[in-house]
Amino acid sequence: MRKLLIIVLVTFTVQFENKAQAPDHPVEKVMPVKAGTVTGVISDSVSSGAIEYATVGLYRLQDSSLVSGTVTDQSGFFSMKSIPYGNYYLDAAFIGYTKKRIPVNLTPQQPSAELGTIDLHPNIKQIGEVTVVAQNKQVEYKIDKKVVNVSQDIAASGGSLVNVLENTPSVQVDIDGNVLLRGSGNFQLLIDGKPSVVQGSEGLQQIPASAVQSLEIITSPSAKYDPDGDAGIINIIMKKQKNTGIGGVVDASIGSRDKYTGDFLLNFRKQKLNFYVGGEYANQKNYNTMEGERRTYNLDTTTYTLSDGDGVFARQSLNLKSGIDYSINQKSTLSLSGAITDRRFDRDFVSRNYWYTDPATIDSFYIDESTSGDKSLDYNLNLDFIKKYDDKGHLLQASAYYTFGKESESETTDVSKTNSDYEIIASDPVQTRSRTEQPESNLRLELDYARPMGTRLLEVGLQSRWDKSNAQYIYEDYQPIGEEWVQNDTISNSLDYLDAIQSAYASLSGPVGKFDYKLGLRAEYDNRSLDQLTSSESYTYEKLHFFPSFYINRKIGENNQIQFNYSRRIRRPDERDLNPFKEFRGSNTVFYGNPELKPEFTNAFELNYQYTFDKGFVSFETYYRTTNDKITRINGVDTLNGKSVYTFTTTNAKNDNSLGIELMGNMDITKWWQLNLTGNLFRYQLAGEVDGRDENSVSTSWRTNMNNFFKLKWDTRLQLTAVYNGPNKTLQGEGKGFFVANAALRKEFLKKQLTVTLNVRDIFRTAGFSFTSEGPDFYTYNKNKRESPVFMINLTYRINNYRQAARRSNGSEQDDSGGGMDIGM
Repeated sequence: MRKLLIIVLVTFTVQFENKAQAPDHPVEKVMPVKAGTVTGVISDSVSSGAIEYATVGLYRLQDSSLVSGTVTDQSGFFSMKSIPYGNYYLDAAFIGYTKKRIPVNLTPQQPSAELGTIDLHPNIKQIGEVTVVAQNKQVEYKIDKKVVNVSQDIAASGGSLVNVLENTPSVQVDIDGNVLLRGSGNFQLLIDGKPSVVQGSEGLQQIPASAVQSLEIITSPSAKYDPDGDAGIINIIMKKQKNTGIGGVVDASIGSRDKYTGDFLLNFRKQKLNFYVGGEYANQKNYNTMEGERRTYNLDTTTYTLSDGDGVFARQSLNLKSGIDYSINQKSTLSLSGAITDRRFDRDFVSRNYWYTDPATIDSFYIDESTSGDKSLDYNLNLDFIKKYDDKGHLLQASAYYTFGKESESETTDVSKTNSDYEIIASDPVQTRSRTEQPESNLRLELDYARPMGTRLLEVGLQSRWDKSNAQYIYEDYQPIGEEWVQNDTISNSLDYLDAIQSAYASLSGPVGKFDYKLGLRAEYDNRSLDQLTSSESYTYEKLHFFPSFYINRKIGENNQIQFNYSRRIRRPDERDLNPFKEFRGSNTVFYGNPELKPEFTNAFELNYQYTFDKGFVSFETYYRTTNDKITRINGVDTLNGKSVYTFTTTNAKNDNSLGIELMGNMDITKWWQLNLTGNLFRYQLAGEVDGRDENSVSTSWRTNMNNFFKLKWDTRLQLTAVYNGPNKTLQGEGKGFFVANAALRKEFLKKQLTVTLNVRDIFRTAGFSFTSEGPDFYTYNKNKRESPVFMINLTYRINNYRQAARRSNGSEQDDSGGGMDIGM
């Protein structure tokens, strides 16, 4: 259906254009109607890369009437069948390229026209010393995904991918950088189609935006993808160099209050060999403030804790990567790549607390100083082989993916007694510390095969996946007498964890009448074991699961398209979710896992509509998700080591249902003003059981964002962004909404060899988040506010003043002059 949409958009314009330029030829004698075929491949004349979604129209030479049309597939291939014998001409075109015309003759003696490779030239105009290149939209809508062109989001310059997602449809980001995809934080994070070593929001936080070409938001993945993540997939496409020769770029950013990022990429490409080496570095500190209230109820006595504090959150990461591609022949390529990632997340927090009871009996004042760190060193290796056959779309892919490393966590808490002015009066604070050592590894072996069968495409594949970790959780108390740390054996523990998943999938896609369809089924055998070595207990889970998926598309009229999708997804608990031992997080908060926790399964439905017009498009999407055995967080109160603590754990709720509507408009208001508007209305219902009681929660939330892009004089661009995130609810609580406004200005110097970007985030200091949670025996309220405004300046220097057409994952080209890692000779 994607192909049908592009055909519809181009055909009307091309028909009028060709009629106005019809060749002045004498009337030809029409041959008898027979069935001929026309095939070929569309490629970029500069990079020799295939161009997907290029439009191909076949016109009768006699009167320039359109006979047939199509668009190219992922490999740039096109085919038109059942063409009557006769004389024609073929027009091949794609946005940003010069159209090419080729004569075509079909006769009984030559019923097939195999046109081979048709090169299209980038449509770059020279006006004196000025190069004019079309600018891409920040968000592109495709029928199976949304593509976010990161370099076009200048407001995110110098930041991480989380800053990009703050301005992205279907995504919500809170003030702590936690990412929700259509209301769910359970999504799968991929980097160039491979699973990220660090998943979720933390994985997005450590990657500089300048190192990334685009983001793909896939809310209804096909059976080819792993079913993990009930909300779908965020696929990060890193920037790459495809042109022959040596290229490179250096990118650096500095921001207010200790924020630094940098990255580089060097590339050598010649004939059959392509080699690259690169790296990304980030060292950013964020300053937050908080205030809160906690209550516990025991008979007729209420205990209160009032708090306020401030903290520093520091993220550091260094990633070094290298890879080599070798073209064995024109049909086969072997690739080997590797990366080393060293990351660290430190949190230093000081809170001032007032504790008292009502009726009044006792009270106290104390300072809680908490220092925690999370660091890891990971190694990643990839081996990939791809073989293409003579019939286009027919290919075999094999890959081996292996990561191994060690994650270490530590936390130290000092609690000091004070007077009412928070002046320390006790000489020996109560000190505790905890640390975790967790070696882990992941192995994936994959085999994928695709074969065209007439107008249909069959895809099949196998995967073997092994996730393994060994964890030690060590908790220690400080003894002032003797001045030593003593291990607390009541909560210290160790475990072994293994999740082995074997899977196979098959999908079939093609046209049926005026519809396009894709049907898929994935089968997975999951064998999971957790061995609690300290308690000598074992917990196993062994199941066979099936994950069907399908979508169907229909073109309506000239500019309308409708699509219906379905997929089944899973969220698997990890070793920390399952470990029953208590784990302190701060001086008075305890988390413990639930070994009986089951995976949650989600059935996701989408009904989407898109209307296109000359200067943009409008899309209207509805989605519905129903989840069984929903994994949800439960809060409570307990007594541990003689003191009252707040606890939280996870359990399987009965189910949850979410219904949403998303409206998006992307349009060129004028030649110098581009506008992107998104609105998301979301209704969420959660049903479950807490402490033997049935609980139900219903909430309606909404989110809207507006992106304005202005092309100014003197190679300057301005971006203004406004985002509002609505309130949300859980089984036991509710969070309030917040508003954020950002601005950015980009200027190019030295004939566009140097790009300078200045941006300001949270201009009006309105980004704050508050959450209230309560049950029969407790009440909590927390309000957090992040540092604002934040100023960043980003510099990009292109070696040899080269402007790269950065490659999309589908093989097409885009201008990447917006900054970041543009690479050249």
